[in-house]
This record gives sequence, C-alpha cells and structure tokens, in this order.
Amino acid sequence: MNTKEATLPAPGNSDNIQGVQPYPFERTPPVMAQEPVAWYLHHAAAAEDKAGLKTVRTEARTVFMRQFGQRCKAARGAREINDVAATVGVHRNTIWNMERGDSLPDAFELEVLAKEYNTTPARLLGGEGGDASREHATVPFGVRAVQVAELIYVPLFDPREQADGVAFNDAGSVLAMRPFDAQFIRYDLGIAHDDLAMFSVVGASMEPWLHAKDAVLADLRDRDALTEGVHLIRLDGALLMKKLQRLPGKILRVSSYNPAYEPFDIQGHESADRDFAVLGRVRWAGVTFN
Repeated sequence: MNTKEATLPAPGNSDNIQGVQPYPFERTPPVMAQEPVAWYLHHAAAAEDKAGLKTVRTEARTVFMRQFGQRCKAARGAREINDVAATVGVHRNTIWNMERGDSLPDAFELEVLAKEYNTTPARLLGGEGGDASREHATVPFGVRAVQVAELIYVPLFDPREQADGVAFNDAGSVLAMRPFDAQFIRYDLGIAHDDLAMFSVVGASMEPWLHAKDAVLADLRDRDALTEGVHLIRLDGALLMKKLQRLPGKILRVSSYNPAYEPFDIQGHESADRDFAVLGRVRWAGVTFN
C-alpha cells in the first residue's frame, strides 16, 4: 500500500461563545524526554537573548546528563564501581556522579568507559544505534500510543468496533501499532501526550478529501471542538468523522465534505438522553492509492 500525506483544509476561527475562549493555536511545547538535544536546538533557534538561550540549554543538558547516567548504569550491570573507576583512572565518586546524572566524562574517559562496558561512545550518548530497543522494538498492543526511542507507535483500531460509548478503549479492537517519527508527533503536530488513535475511513462522506480505507490519526484529548476542523463524533451509537463548526446560540454545525451528505445542527439544549459526543480531532491523514 502506498500512502501520501493529505493536508486537510485549514480550520477557520472559532466563535467566542458564552465567554468560552477559542482553543489556542500556539503549538504545545515539544516533549524532550527522549530527545533533549533536538529539543534544545528547536528552542535555541527561537531564543530572544542570551538569558533565554542559557535557560533552555540548562534544561536540555540536565535531561541529557540524566539519560546518559541511566545508560551508563545499565551498561555497568553487576560490575563494581571501584573496579570501573580504577580502569578509567578516576575516583569512584566520579563514576557515581555520572550515573546520577550530575556530570559527564571527557572524550578520553568516554572512550575508556565504552571499551570497559563492551559498547560504543555513540550508544552511551544515545546517538544512532544507541539503544537495542531501536533495532528490535517489540511493542505490545494497547489503547495508548507507546514511545520507543525516536518512534511513537500509535494503535490502529478497527473502526467497526468503536461504538456504544467504549470507543478506543478496547485493546482487543487494536489491529496494529503503527510507528511515527516522534519529532513529527511532538514538534510538527504539537501533541505532547500519548492519547492517540488511528483508524481507516469508512464510507464516502469525506470525499473528495478522504476516501474509504484512508488512514487517519486523531488526538483523543481534543474533545472540546473549540477549533473548527475534522473531528470524530459518536452519534446514536455510530462513529462518524465530520467537520464541526460552532455557531451562536450554543449550536454545533455538523457537516461533511461530500455535498451529498446534508449538514445538521446539534442544539445546546438537546435532550440529555441524546447520544452525541466529540471523541477527538483528526490531525493527520494518509491517502491510499488503489
């Protein structure tokens, strides 16, 4: 299957209804838990002064040192710290401080440590080939995305089983875990959490933008519909993908791209037993070419 990313039409501005502020369009700050250097470079380019640059450098360096220490401790295994320190030619507290994330070795010490631990400096630093998990990642099926090194595995759900109020909560309906570049999810899409879901499009209501069997990725925390765009909704037990637009008077306009499907409105004073809910917002789509 060949796929091509589809850019959905840019959402319009939301109305400020009953004092509710529109959803902010600023990106969520990227998460640096796995990529402190990339995080630093991203923010350093936007730093307005030396003080701001120093702040982001300190934050990123702290995370980098902690991750380096964890890798060194794991690589040392059952070896005694005293033995490693003697080989490297430093005090045992130096090794201890490295593993706690309080210091970094110089270039020579790094090379010696790597030899002692039967690995490479790149692996200890977390660079290319730094983690065995990157080479042979086995990600169990689950209802939340899982980050492994530079990849984020997003659950691909069977859309036919997402109804009756339990959408995206059943691991048994997960067909696969699809990998995405972590920087794409964190930086480009600005999603800092793992409540993500993928599924295939069913039906023709979103044509010509999306067709049946196209794959979409949704942010399951974006349920307020304060940003106009393509959302997932549950209506009378059915999972639908529709455009949502807020109108004055607490009215939510629900429509399709395909003009053959009539739009309808959800009133703010609808009956409490009406089965309607916003389940998330579509953030990415992959078009299938048959």
